[in-house]
Amino acid sequence: MLDFIGAQHREFRFDLRFRELTGSSRRGLQRDVEAGFPTLPAGCHIELDRVAQQVVIDSIKQSLTVSWKGLVSEATSLQSPSLAEFLEETGVEVEDLYRGNGRSWLDLKRAASWDEEEPGPDDAALGAAFGRMLHVDDLERLQLFRSLTRDDAAGQRNARLRRLVAMLHFSLYGSRTPFSSVEASVARLLANRGRADELVELSGVLHERIQRVTPPLGEASDRPLHVHARYSRDEALAAFGLENLNGTWGSGVRWVKGDRADVFFVTLEKTEAHFSPTTMYADHAITPTLFQWESQNATAAVSPTGQRYVHHREMGSSVHMFVRETKTADGTLGTPPYLYAGPMSYLSHTGEHPMRVLWQLDHALPADVFHAAKVA
Repeated sequence: MLDFIGAQHREFRFDLRFRELTGSSRRGLQRDVEAGFPTLPAGCHIELDRVAQQVVIDSIKQSLTVSWKGLVSEATSLQSPSLAEFLEETGVEVEDLYRGNGRSWLDLKRAASWDEEEPGPDDAALGAAFGRMLHVDDLERLQLFRSLTRDDAAGQRNARLRRLVAMLHFSLYGSRTPFSSVEASVARLLANRGRADELVELSGVLHERIQRVTPPLGEASDRPLHVHARYSRDEALAAFGLENLNGTWGSGVRWVKGDRADVFFVTLEKTEAHFSPTTMYADHAITPTLFQWESQNATAAVSPTGQRYVHHREMGSSVHMFVRETKTADGTLGTPPYLYAGPMSYLSHTGEHPMRVLWQLDHALPADVFHAAKVA
């Protein structure tokens, strides 16, 4: 029996202690404490009595309030540290640093008079884009961020690298700006030298906080996806070879003809605020490798789309699922990313308009994701 509360100073950071134990973000930790830590590994248990629970929740809420003025004050008291050193010294989360317009590591360096270089042409847009990329958690992309900012970034050109750079392109410049070439996207980034250097520092911080093993889908595959890594919708579609995302907005299902792949984007918690009655699909996990998914209302089993789902193996196509718990941001910046659950295979279905399909996942869902998917 270990006592994690005790008599602590009122400014003691309970969020840091419990995040080390659970791996949760501070905002996720508040939910965990209130719900009694429902997603701990088997055999693990954390119990707080009512008073201790309230002490921890109050501490977490206090730690969630980080003002830009306070960050600047912290920065001016230090001697030009790296991003990683600043976060370590102050106990601030990288999300706090990038929360809101005009808030980023480079902007903080400027406010503290550590950086006086002239901003590049895309300076403000890139600073905002970095705040939407804090979910990146696969080594391949983080290594790419570092390599592209070097002067020898030309390197080898292949289909996989092209898709990786397209993923970065849409993250930086948005889905309304089609991707044209590796050289053009890299040159545009390097025209903003301060932001390129910031991306290198940021990739190191994101690397250090990776919490999940994310194996590549396949080294020989042109799709630079890693199982159980997180992606925005734009990043995921770029990984399947799409270079112009105009007209792809708002759909939870995408057939990528060039890659012969059906790509599903599943949001587990559906509320009337974000979904109409016709899109409140019955999607949930039955076991870590069995997932029930409901098609769009117009889909019949005899339709070309329905037949492609049922006979995808015989037709030489693949089916992939990306899943997230909610559409509402919670401790993240912008729209929450999806976890790539990997490829899956058709098992059976019932009904039509919509079809309710049972899929077999190639890779078991992580325990925390399965818990959310099971109770959705």
